[in-house]
Amino acid sequence: MQTWAITISSPLGDTRAQLAFEEAGGALVGQMTGKGGDGPMENGRVEGDRLSWSCKIQKPAPMTLKFKGTRSGGEMEGSVKFGMFASGAFTAQLL
Repeated sequence: MQTWAITISSPLGDTRAQLAFEEAGGALVGQMTGKGGDGPMENGRVEGDRLSWSCKIQKPAPMTLKFKGTRSGGEMEGSVKFGMFASGAFTAQLL
């Protein structure tokens, strides 16, 4: 199980959370924990250094966040779509 500190940049500012996941046959299985709520990572995929997953949050409003990014060593970066409303970016460091 890997644990990552993630910073999500949105039009409302930065939010910090934690990801804990493992890879299983090209899939990501784990959970995201943060002030927006805790929930399982869904639709997680790994293709080489590329990762994607979604996670439901409750705050500031119920929505599904969709992440796409790349991993290089102990760092990740990419984009995140906030439901149908907006998009932003994320960075993450392996703890």
